[in-house]
Parts: sequence; C-alpha cells; structure tokens
Amino acid sequence: MYLSAFVAKKIKNMKTRILIITISSCILLFSNCQSDSSKITKKKNNPEVSKSVFNKKIILLPLGKINNVTVKNIYDSLQQIFPDVILMKKELMPSIAYTAPRNRYRADTLIHWMNRRAKENEVFLGITSFDISSTKNDNPDFGIMGLGFRPGNACVASDFRVKVKSNFFKIAIHELGHTAGLNHCPEKTCFMRDAESHDPTGEEKEFCKRCKNYLINKGWNL
Repeated sequence: MYLSAFVAKKIKNMKTRILIITISSCILLFSNCQSDSSKITKKKNNPEVSKSVFNKKIILLPLGKINNVTVKNIYDSLQQIFPDVILMKKELMPSIAYTAPRNRYRADTLIHWMNRRAKENEVFLGITSFDISSTKNDNPDFGIMGLGFRPGNACVASDFRVKVKSNFFKIAIHELGHTAGLNHCPEKTCFMRDAESHDPTGEEKEFCKRCKNYLINKGWNL
C-alpha cells in the first residue's frame, strides 16, 4: 500500500516535469517565430530591398536649334531622377535625317544614329526644337513630338509641337520611359499616355502608380 502511493507520487512528479518542459519549449518556439516574423515584415516593408540601382548614364544631346534655357531646364530635371547625367555640347542635326518636303527630320533615323554612338551603359536623349517625324500607318512623314526604342538606349524629343515649353520635360521623360521598356499607358494623367496626334502635356500630372513602380524597380529615383 505504501509502495503504491510512493510510485503514484513519482509518476505525478514526472508528469509535472514533462508538462513544464513542454510549456517552456512552446514558449521558446513561439518567441523565435515572432522574431523571424518581425524580420520578414521589416524586410518586406523596406522599399530599399526591391529597389534596384540605375547603372546607366543619361547622355543629354542638344541638337540643332534649341534654347539654352530649355536645355538647362531638362538637364536640371533629369539630375533629380538619375545619378549620372552628362550634358553634351550642342551638335548640328545630322543631314542623313533631313527630309525636305516639310522641312523635318526623321526621328527613326535620329535614334538609330544615336544608338550607334551609345555604349552599353549609356542612354542617349536627343532634344531639339526642329520638327521631327516618323512613319505612321500610310503616312510616311507624320509629325511627332518624340520617339524612342522600347527598350533601348536612344530616344529623341522635340518641343516644336509643345504649346507650353515648360511641359517639354514631360515629352523627354516619356521617351526615356520607352527606353526603359514601358509602353503607352491608358491613364490620361500619366506621363506615358499616348499623344494621340495632339499635345497632351497639359493634362499629364505624373507617372501613374503602375508605371512609377515599374521605373522605381529599374532604379529611377521617383
């Protein structure tokens, strides 16, 4: 009788120890899980984690007739977005791009001309006040405000058709967006909207959320 009571007491003590050890292990495991979860949350909420670094140089090339103030405004604006912007000396428009009927320059010829000059880590942006054109549907000499490879390392923008000259930056940044891989955007207030044969810069406010996130992931400082 006494032996049975002694054994029962021992068993009870062992069960108590096992219960205490189990509870302690669960508390430790829960604590570690919380710590790991906190690290994951912090990493997820840190925008620097997914943000890549823009590792290309923007080569700003003034072409032909263009106001020096306009050039400076474009240059200053680009420096706020890209870490490395090089302003080239003004050059004459290449004669190979000239088309006589309407006194225009072929935009497609211009971007191919700059493409041949660009190094692997460079993106050329040609800016001008001359009228530029490209082929659209059945029109071989359709007047435009800009053109760029998508994606690629050369684009051109003209303020010839821009009503408010201070909006010219929107055309330049639109064409650079194409070189980064963006297509036209359906959002009417986005810099990447299609011009639709007129000057829409007065309606454009900024990059839409989708386009902005895309460019941030490309390393743009937006």
